[in-house]
Amino acid sequence: MTANQMYQDWIVRHLGQPVPERPATPAPVAAKPATTTKLTGLTNHNTAVLATIGGWTVTKTTAAYSGTPQAALDSVQLRMDKVRSTDGGRAHAYTSLIAVRNKLKELSTGGSHPAVSVTIKRAKKTTTGSKTRTGSPKARLTRKRQTEYTTAELVSALEAAWAAIRTNHTEIPAVVIIVGSGTATKHAKYGHFAPVRWQHGEQRLAEVLISGEGLKRPVEEVFTTLLHEAAHALADVREIKDTSRQGRWHNQKFAQLAGELGLDATKDPKIGWSPCTLRKQTATTYSGVLADLKNALIAYRHPEALGGQAKKNNNNAVACACQCPRRIRVAKAVLELGEITCGNCGSTFEPDE
Repeated sequence: MTANQMYQDWIVRHLGQPVPERPATPAPVAAKPATTTKLTGLTNHNTAVLATIGGWTVTKTTAAYSGTPQAALDSVQLRMDKVRSTDGGRAHAYTSLIAVRNKLKELSTGGSHPAVSVTIKRAKKTTTGSKTRTGSPKARLTRKRQTEYTTAELVSALEAAWAAIRTNHTEIPAVVIIVGSGTATKHAKYGHFAPVRWQHGEQRLAEVLISGEGLKRPVEEVFTTLLHEAAHALADVREIKDTSRQGRWHNQKFAQLAGELGLDATKDPKIGWSPCTLRKQTATTYSGVLADLKNALIAYRHPEALGGQAKKNNNNAVACACQCPRRIRVAKAVLELGEITCGNCGSTFEPDE
């Protein structure tokens, strides 16, 4: 008899029952597989940027994240926030993650399955009609392709540019910037400055118009128009008469003000010192402003469609205008006798042609 049997026999004789056997130790239960989130059908741009995010394992067209869909979404969103804060929403890395983020948002975050897969449709090239790609992050907004358009971003960029000009030239006043037609009148224009045109509470504000037709030009020329109108604003503050002939003829005083703001003015036989070009040093000073404004120049306005021909004037009267502006018609012989002064604004009536 073994020692254990002797012990059990002793227990039975003294206690009347055997010692219950210990229950067998249960076999270890296999651990539940860790949740993973798998994306398939990715583009090379998608996988390239996902490879730089911790927790993702990528192949040519697939990517797997060791965690729930919500955790995968959080990792992608964190990277997008970082890229947007440093490089902006138009950065290539940011746009490559948009489709990935949107698909992850569609997944269930319960994590009840060990693996969750989703396919992002790859782009398909069309054989007829438009060559625009669909179903891919590459088919995103560009300068020439917009699903919807508003002027909010454009006006905001123009206002920011005007604020930057005022920062460097504190005499220039605050204005109301509008975008409108530059070809609705006889003389086409890229912009204009009109003093005390707007009322805001007890304050009168000037107006700066930027023509929609001029937005087709390079960003440097659009910004030159802003500086051009800023020179007029500076002349108004300093009470300097810088134009005549209803604002079309720009005199040397305007050229001096334009030069003060960083422009080079040249003389035109019909409009005076109105044509201006942006100096290289000025472009460098406003490089950040130019970059932001360029991103907003995604649309432009077509010129007015003028129907028919203008009626011919059979008399020899000359149309003249003052600074009010008031208009009169007077015979050439009478006009040549001497200046005709407006009793309202004190300026001289000058030929409108």
